[in-house]
Amino acid sequence: MRKLFLLLAALVVIALPAVASADTITFQAPATGANQGSGGPNQFNLDHHEAYTWRIDGVNLSGKTITSATLTFRNISNWDTNKNMLFIHLLDTARRAGVNSFQDAPATQVPVIDINDDFAGTRYLNNPLVAPGTGNTFLTQQSFTTTGRDFVYTFTADQLKVLSAYFLNGGDIAFGFDPDCHFWNDGIAFSFTTAPTATPEPATLALLGTGLAGLYYSRKRKKQQAQIIN
Repeated sequence: MRKLFLLLAALVVIALPAVASADTITFQAPATGANQGSGGPNQFNLDHHEAYTWRIDGVNLSGKTITSATLTFRNISNWDTNKNMLFIHLLDTARRAGVNSFQDAPATQVPVIDINDDFAGTRYLNNPLVAPGTGNTFLTQQSFTTTGRDFVYTFTADQLKVLSAYFLNGGDIAFGFDPDCHFWNDGIAFSFTTAPTATPEPATLALLGTGLAGLYYSRKRKKQQAQIIN
């Protein structure tokens, strides 16, 4: 019996997935407003008259699990001291690849006094950057001062599950940005880390099942022998 238990313990160890190093994948948003105002060479234009999508394509998560993800805005600041808010959403996809935008405030409105999220509620239903029914998860909203700083948003555990589901539904995701007011920056980067999905080899599972069956029948046979002696 002791030998059988040792065999089963060995099988369980074998069934554990091999330790593998994590992979980190980073996407840098295209520079759409380089060196304008107080922005740097990688600046992603976040104009207060526009709402934006940034679609990321070609991600294959086969055999992998996302363990962490961050969205980084480098050296971001508001262009003046007025009330402001940057709304950030994770989308299942967007209508067009890369970066796209539409005007959501009159060009003559300076500063923009209408602070509303174009990726929420009825405004989302009328957003021309996404198709009706597109999956939409609110990530965060943040205001900024006129002093530039790096802002790093870290995905929650629930948001990581949504991120994985969106990627598995077509190999792409998108971010929705609605800036109210205008934000200077030196680029946006999205990073996520993956690890191999823990799945035992089928042959190992078969061996484990055989060992468990042997343990069951061994114990049953000893019980039957004891009953005959008694």
